[in-house]
Amino acid sequence: MSDIFKERHAKLGCMVLRLFPKVMQMILKDYITPKGLQKRFSKNDFRLVFTKNEVVLMENLPNIDDFTIEISYKILRFEFNMLDEPKCKWGNVPHDTEVEIGDDIQRLINATHSIIKINTEEVTAQYSEKMLEEIKCMVTRIDSYLEQDDLWNLYTSLCRSETDSSSIIQDLKSVKAIEESIPDTESDKRERYSRLSIPIIDIFPKILRDVIRTCEPVAKFLHQKCVPVLTTFYPEQQRIIEELQYSNTYDSLDVTLIYQILRRLKLIPLPTKGWGKLPDKVDINLGDDVERIRCYRNNLAHRSDTKIEKNEFNEYFNEFRSIGHRMDLNFSQTTNYEQEIVGYRTCGMDTAMQAKYENAMMEIENIKCKSAPNITTENDVDSNIGLLNSLTEEINDGLIGIEFIVATKGSLVLIVDILLEMLETDNKNTSNPGFLFLEKIFGTFALQNCQHSLVPSI
Repeated sequence: MSDIFKERHAKLGCMVLRLFPKVMQMILKDYITPKGLQKRFSKNDFRLVFTKNEVVLMENLPNIDDFTIEISYKILRFEFNMLDEPKCKWGNVPHDTEVEIGDDIQRLINATHSIIKINTEEVTAQYSEKMLEEIKCMVTRIDSYLEQDDLWNLYTSLCRSETDSSSIIQDLKSVKAIEESIPDTESDKRERYSRLSIPIIDIFPKILRDVIRTCEPVAKFLHQKCVPVLTTFYPEQQRIIEELQYSNTYDSLDVTLIYQILRRLKLIPLPTKGWGKLPDKVDINLGDDVERIRCYRNNLAHRSDTKIEKNEFNEYFNEFRSIGHRMDLNFSQTTNYEQEIVGYRTCGMDTAMQAKYENAMMEIENIKCKSAPNITTENDVDSNIGLLNSLTEEINDGLIGIEFIVATKGSLVLIVDILLEMLETDNKNTSNPGFLFLEKIFGTFALQNCQHSLVPSI
């Protein structure tokens, strides 16, 4: 291995071993005095669990000259919760425009991990120069924050000094990655649910309005296309569709109604796996993404709790971002949905905003479709077929599928295909909603007077 690679790695190693601990020590002293720490520690007034080595450091208080990056970080963030969270959130990479103290501490941690993990033969001139420039900018900002120039002086001194490359690289191997995570709180999990709710409530309706506007730019013409199947919609939906003939906007159409119009009028390509089924990752046509929007919206709105684990949150947001990216391409990049969705992942969120989106999701859950018209005599066969087929659209969205065929005039023959979807078992159960709905259907024909009140997802 060339000595130049060792020299570069050792120079960066000096920053980790000598500069970064000093940076964190100075920030710590700016927030709390070493004597204050000593007093708290002597009273055993710490919630943190310190390692054996950290206990030794704490016993040396008020001297903090040997404090590591990690112990300073742990005390500031986890014990006293003094640090303002970076705009990118802890554990991520700050944007170049994000330059608050928390952002630079995150940069310091990221730089530490990069330098201790990289192989010496991978420390190119470009990598070294970029890392040193980032460190220079970081310490300059922190000096300004602390109203001093001590860190800059130490940085320049380390850059100029000769180093024992082999010794520094060996010492670097003993540096452990900084633990950045703490156990999730209930508040963290609920905040993630609210963050996922923002695209559901604010972005997905705009996306679907753009989709239907692309299919039919003139609202009154869409109304005309809906007229032949108007009776298959619920009364309130019929009213909204009727109003389209007098308006030039689709703003009154919600996700449920747009999905149903796109599907019933066959305005977009059929999803790869068909309607009502979550597409596979490789399925990326327009119909697939419309179906994804329906599935994700329903899954989140109808879940039994509002607590989202970190991995699940990341999976959802990655899917949302992919939908936004493909939709931007569909609309010839005249929209900016991907970046809007990315912004919601880390945007500021207070309790009022969190409550707003939680309540909006509860509204989706509480929506109930109005009762369908009565099924009466054989003279109403045609209207009965339309009604039952309209119910088929709703039930197929996640409950059961039903086909209705007229065999002879005045009689209705039912061919029933039951597709039970149980949450945890495939075993049939007479208490399942599918069986209960069938009982209602058969009761309808026996009594010739029954109203159905359904609560579809979409």
